[in-house]
Amino acid sequence: MAVCKYCGREVKARGNSLVSDHGANCPASPHKKHVMVSSPPFCVYCGRETKVRGNDLVTSYGSHCYASPTKKHLLQE
Repeated sequence: MAVCKYCGREVKARGNSLVSDHGANCPASPHKKHVMVSSPPFCVYCGRETKVRGNDLVTSYGSHCYASPTKKHLLQE
């Protein structure tokens, strides 16, 4: 399974872009496009395994990432 680095949703290649079940637009990405990473997804800042809950990336410790400058989890590439 491949997931988006920014939003954590499962993505698939369609044409020249990546799409999730919510479309090709990624609201969490600075350039509004999905970026694929392999799973299991881990936060680049705290290293914990992440999952999607609503529009947030969360770990077993919650959505707040103590190590991130934005206090949000970000997936590793």
